[in-house]
Amino acid sequence: MAGEYSFVSVPKQSNNQGMPNGKKNVVIIFEFDKVATYTRDAKGVNVTALAFQDSYKPIGLFVDESSVDPGDELGGESYGRGWNHKFNFNHPGDDVEFAEFKENNVNAPLGAIYIPCKPGTATAKIYGTPCAPLHMTKADEVDTNEANRQEVELRTEMLTHAVGRIAIASIPATDNAEINAYLGLGGGGA
Repeated sequence: MAGEYSFVSVPKQSNNQGMPNGKKNVVIIFEFDKVATYTRDAKGVNVTALAFQDSYKPIGLFVDESSVDPGDELGGESYGRGWNHKFNFNHPGDDVEFAEFKENNVNAPLGAIYIPCKPGTATAKIYGTPCAPLHMTKADEVDTNEANRQEVELRTEMLTHAVGRIAIASIPATDNAEINAYLGLGGGGA
């Protein structure tokens, strides 16, 4: 089958290969039950198609970029291993719109797309899958003399594929033109 994974070397790409990348202060969130098309390539990592039902649009959430902590963690037993995805962040402030987001999505099957702040980057990472979406496991308000923020953890509850990669040009636009311009989204989608 064309495009199948081949066991190949993974050489050093640059002297700064492991240097952390900057983070943008907006994450794209969507509901997996509103996804019409989600396709990965034969190698299992690249998401080659992402489209939503009818007029549904994902949203952009303002986050404290220094708090963004995404990734995947290997888990499971012999011959049943896979990955748990996580996407943790803080949302500064206590605006009513974010409280409404928490209230109405606490049990929703979510996905997250994060575009790195790296000039020339053409791909983003996508967290959660249709069969193993992200769920809120923490959505705590902190309102003290030292901080006013929302601390959010999104995690998959089942093992799944590794975190996906998606071409930025393929990411559907959010419901906000200002966020779309900041993230470089032109409408994309499959």
